[in-house]
Amino acid sequence: MKKIFTLALALMGFAGVANAANVDDLAVLKHSYVLVCDNLGARPGKGVLFGDNHFLDVNGGTTATNKGKVDLSQPGPTTYDDGKGNVEDIPQYITEDIIAKYGTDYAGAHSNFLRLKNEQDVIALKLTAKSKIIIFEQGNNKVGKDARIPCIAKSVDDIKSKKGLNAAPDENHPRTVSGFRWEYTVDDDGLYYIGSYNGDMFVSFIIIEANEAPGTPTVKVGEQKFEGGLWFREVTCKANDYTMEGTEVSIPTIVTYTTDGSTPTAASPVYKEPIKCYKDMTVKFQAYQDWGTGADEGFICANADNEANVNFLFDAPTIEANGAQVTITSPYEGAENYILVNGDNEEKTNSITLEESATVTAYSKIINGDYAEFTTKSTSTDVYVLNPIKEKKTIVVTTGTAVIDEEATATSTTGPVYKVEGGAISADKKDFFVKNLTFAVLKDDKAQYQIDGKEIYIQMSNTNITFQVAEGDSVDVKVICSKNSCKNLEAEDAAADKLVNGCTPDRSCYVNVSGTNYCHLDADGGVAADLKLHSEANVITFGLPAGTHTFQKYSGTGNILISSIEITPILADPSGIATVKNEVAKSATFNLAGQKVSNNFKGIIVKDGKKIFK
Repeated sequence: MKKIFTLALALMGFAGVANAANVDDLAVLKHSYVLVCDNLGARPGKGVLFGDNHFLDVNGGTTATNKGKVDLSQPGPTTYDDGKGNVEDIPQYITEDIIAKYGTDYAGAHSNFLRLKNEQDVIALKLTAKSKIIIFEQGNNKVGKDARIPCIAKSVDDIKSKKGLNAAPDENHPRTVSGFRWEYTVDDDGLYYIGSYNGDMFVSFIIIEANEAPGTPTVKVGEQKFEGGLWFREVTCKANDYTMEGTEVSIPTIVTYTTDGSTPTAASPVYKEPIKCYKDMTVKFQAYQDWGTGADEGFICANADNEANVNFLFDAPTIEANGAQVTITSPYEGAENYILVNGDNEEKTNSITLEESATVTAYSKIINGDYAEFTTKSTSTDVYVLNPIKEKKTIVVTTGTAVIDEEATATSTTGPVYKVEGGAISADKKDFFVKNLTFAVLKDDKAQYQIDGKEIYIQMSNTNITFQVAEGDSVDVKVICSKNSCKNLEAEDAAADKLVNGCTPDRSCYVNVSGTNYCHLDADGGVAADLKLHSEANVITFGLPAGTHTFQKYSGTGNILISSIEITPILADPSGIATVKNEVAKSATFNLAGQKVSNNFKGIIVKDGKKIFK
């Protein structure tokens, strides 16, 4: 009988990229384990350990809840119906042995939650020789060579080049339906990676059946519960028979345990009932042959040890902002809330008033009687304390020096590599909230793409620049980029027939504001964004209505370099009546409030006496 660990999430505190884990931090899976993927709640993220530190999210990825479910207590379907009258036989993926082993503890439908994208999403783990990997997944109903199955490899590069230890699917591979089961046994101790063949695969369970010693007890950590004013988790243990080597003789076992991290002995307490744990701790177990005289060191079951790692995880509080006033609310009664502003100035409080825009981070501490003090997960949000734009504002790079990056240049094959030192922009904190600003340099072989000889530009890699437009007002925005600001200037064509959110890919320059792309348009409002065909295509103009707007990275490109951002307000008339001369009334554009707006304004407009949705 295999011992099973249940997922006890190890995403505690402030785990993140700054303190990213690597494969050296992985705990070896010496014992059997069940990872229930939808218990994660969210994708752990790049460089984050999870599942009691037995799994590492190598490069991040996404999740899904609409890719079918798996219930290990119920036999799965044996036919596939495509809904078009085509029915075919498929293998039974939840067999009697699976139900016997896992059906009781893991009954209920669990989503194929964890997405593994082909050549991209990878999970690392350390296994012992002869361990079996069992994965339940949804493979988008593919069949034959197109079947989507796990790829097991000894390196990330082997995953990406499809050089798995297991063979790729062939023409006879069965259909990977919603509850497809796949198995593989590793030969040696060591580090292994799980990826995917043939595209997106969605996983509900990853089960590791380790090659355990006879008599190893089965251990499970229960759910986190609250009772009598205290948080706790129960650890349960099931004794398993010891089979003497070379025989079929089975001997009952008796199990002792410790809760202080020490190795159990025959003199340690004998496990008889669930162990309540009120703090993070490790409970260790050891099996002995039971000859009716109690535990005896002379009858220890060699290597039949086990342990339960008990961890507590609490959700972050919520952050609510009403202007400059920020309020923190925890879902846990009696929790103590803490606030950090821009990652600094930690303060124990439930509210704070900001003097300027900032990123606010909050977490809570929970006192669990005399047993422990827990720290919840943290959460962050940007809070805007801004003056609406009431006069023309221009953002340009005002300081910064282009210097040679000696280390990068030493290995460069294309000449000197430059970096920016001391870059800054002209942005009043009351007008703009600037976050994660980065800069880029155009020198030497890129000099022909400069704007007015400018070397240093704002790089839209992770940049956020936020501003506000008052109710009733609107603004005209003009963005000037470097003349090579696009995904691929040297592309064969701009593929104008394949618009990406209204702009052409490759030779198009575009910026993203609050999720909407803007690129250069011609006088008639058509896309004229091909930088090779239109010399002015690096100049982007558009209108924005009242509200909060943020310039941000667009994932489709990585080379948008901004020379300047110019914002010109179109203020509402206090009387609520736009003043327009009769002779220009037919060519002017108004919103539904009768206020004059620019020709680039989006939404319902009035032009030439007609309502138009633009």
